[in-house]
Amino acid sequence: EAAELAGAEGCAVEWVRASGSARSIPLGAFAALLPATGGPLPAGVELLARARHALAERAAGRRLVLCVDDGQLLDDASAALVHQLVAAREAFAVVSVRRDEPTPDALRALWKDELCARLELGELGRGEVEALLGAALGGPIDGRSVNALWELTRGNALFLRELVRHGVDHGLLAETGGMWRWRGEVTTGTRLAELVDVRIEDAGPSGRDVLELISVGAPLEAALLEPAALEALERRELVVRRTDGRRRFADVAHPLHGEAVRARLTSTRVEAIHTQLADAVEAHGARRSGDLLRIAVWRLEAGAAGDAELFARAADQALAAADVALAERLARAAVDAGAGFGARLALARALAGLARAPEAQTLLAGLAAAAASDRERAAVATATARNLFWALDRADEADAVLRDAERRVGDASLRHELMAQRVRLMAGEGRPQAALAAARPLLEDPSVDERARTTVVLGATEALFTSGRTNEAIALIDASLPIARRHRAELPHGEPVLLGMRALSLFLAGRLVEATALSGRTYAALLPRRSAPATAVEANVLGLIWLARGRVRTALRFSRESAALLRDGDAVGMLPFALAVVAQAAAQAGEPAAARAAVAEMERTPLGHKGWAIELGLARAWSAAANGELSTARALAREAAARARSRDQNGYAVRALHVLCRLGDPDAAAPELAVFAERVDGPFAVTAAAHAAALVDGEGAALLDVAERFAAEDALLVAAEAADAASAAHRDSGRAASARAAAARAALWLTQCEGARPPTMLTAPDAVGLTPREHEIALLAAGGASSRQIAGRLVISVRTVDNHLQNAYRKLGVTRRQDLPRVLNGAPD
Repeated sequence: EAAELAGAEGCAVEWVRASGSARSIPLGAFAALLPATGGPLPAGVELLARARHALAERAAGRRLVLCVDDGQLLDDASAALVHQLVAAREAFAVVSVRRDEPTPDALRALWKDELCARLELGELGRGEVEALLGAALGGPIDGRSVNALWELTRGNALFLRELVRHGVDHGLLAETGGMWRWRGEVTTGTRLAELVDVRIEDAGPSGRDVLELISVGAPLEAALLEPAALEALERRELVVRRTDGRRRFADVAHPLHGEAVRARLTSTRVEAIHTQLADAVEAHGARRSGDLLRIAVWRLEAGAAGDAELFARAADQALAAADVALAERLARAAVDAGAGFGARLALARALAGLARAPEAQTLLAGLAAAAASDRERAAVATATARNLFWALDRADEADAVLRDAERRVGDASLRHELMAQRVRLMAGEGRPQAALAAARPLLEDPSVDERARTTVVLGATEALFTSGRTNEAIALIDASLPIARRHRAELPHGEPVLLGMRALSLFLAGRLVEATALSGRTYAALLPRRSAPATAVEANVLGLIWLARGRVRTALRFSRESAALLRDGDAVGMLPFALAVVAQAAAQAGEPAAARAAVAEMERTPLGHKGWAIELGLARAWSAAANGELSTARALAREAAARARSRDQNGYAVRALHVLCRLGDPDAAAPELAVFAERVDGPFAVTAAAHAAALVDGEGAALLDVAERFAAEDALLVAAEAADAASAAHRDSGRAASARAAAARAALWLTQCEGARPPTMLTAPDAVGLTPREHEIALLAAGGASSRQIAGRLVISVRTVDNHLQNAYRKLGVTRRQDLPRVLNGAPD
């Protein structure tokens, strides 16, 4: 950046790239910039004088800017030359050095003698890495890729650049559907491995052996490793130790150290290390909860194929960890080694989780015939019903399987689990009243164990929030989360799904800021897990919430990420839901072609979770509106509202009716919204009803009040629409000043909606139009400064300050200084 800026200012920019190979040559780093001498080099002062003269000639009267990369590798003469040029003001130098390596004395003297400013550049945080990647790639990158790149590089900008370059050059990091993604595991290229390898080469033979073990198996118990070699690696900062209870573990100091070591290992050596690690952990008792899974994976990687029981137990653990790809490998190895019913069931569940539903169903059909106990029959019935419902769009068959199993199973606790699954699937089918009726006796029965109760709660919660009873849904979730956390191993999806449902409850209630915070935390917690479907669903929920807040680009980024992940494997039948949010966001962002494309793909894809069918209807409506087909759009919104009403999904009915209101038919929406405002929890239903009523009445003051209420919940795009309608109503009534004030509010809110161009606002409202001086004075006043203080700070008269403030009040639609902090929140510079 410094070089680009200097070049733009007409400076002479020269790059100096230091290297270890040129360090033994005087002025070796400057060799490319200096003319050939044709004879022996002069020494000392004369050598530096000639170099300074040559650089001055290259600058040709322009100011010289030197950009020195890896300054710690400069030879002494080159370092002295840089120091002289800066001290004599013959050059401006930008020098990068690594803080953990020795720097030549002449360079250190630059900041000791205060000839330069020294900036300590730390590693980038995850958010900074995401922003940098988006800027470099020219578009958003999905969260899982960001997470992997950040964790692997730990925010090191050099490593990040090389890793991204490798990914793009090899087609691993590519843009599809408006979203950059890294396909497969994020791995380093040869160049990056070589960069990191500089420090690893000095570890010595015994150190390299221990480093190889740690790189392949980390974190490893310190007791498994040779103490002296481990201590030497710690001193070189290649390895770190940490404590977990009474056990101490060793890990690589930086993830790329492990990548660099693994890149040099042959397949034979890797297999030998896996065997050595498995033997060592088994010899130490394999007492940690994750040891069995680690041993099984190491045995599998080493080519061992005979331990059926080990692989079968490990497959169950992988399923519990939601790593279905690993579970499939382990279960198949167990089956190949002769394992029986349990391993085949694990394989079927893994195949279903990998969106290979037909294969899973074939295997499950065979298992149903082979089941010999109540537990086996219940397990097969549950897996079969879930596969039929979510992946194969065969809800009636799924219910029949569960009912049949209930009749055949004698154990009460197993029957409870089957009944709990029925509740979950009823809610997923969009039948909230049936789900609640089936859930109530189970929730009231103290004999129902916690595992089955958690599944019941999932169904009951969805039924409650979709029917508009969000307060009850949130209360039930909060009471059930401790139980779900106790059963993470058996029901790994329980806690994140409950948290996602809590966010959805807050969203439908209109508590958008709370919903965003909760959904954002849940999404971030899911990113490191190896469960793409769970991450995809939460990303889409987050996109839906951001869309309600009017941040159309953020909503597109999350919904497109969700769709991309689900295209890779949609075991839960949720891709159409993701595409529906893409279409709605694209339509409100002013991208009708993108909205049409999303709807077209949505129509080709079966929706497993029928509870979300209303969102598909709203996607059709928004897409039609974006294409100018407003009559069609309104008809589709009315159809979505009618469907929600017919299912008693009152929460969704309010949402659909409000979309109908926004699309220009408040007369049809207002009566029903007035009724729902009394039945549906949360501020959204009440404000939506007020919005429809104000539009019907054409009352400007009421519309502006509604706009302020939406803005208070950070629903800024709807607030802008309502304020724009208020401006039109005032204008029609001849109240020009009120019209300008409302238009100013609309324009101000619209600036925070990421360039939104919804079909509900065919023309942008009048711009606020603050001059730079008016904006500066208004901001100072909003911060609490008096007119006299502002005048003194800006060296102008108090009268001028007050005149500018009066102009700002008029343009912002306020009358007093106390209103400025509220209206200037997020105002553009």
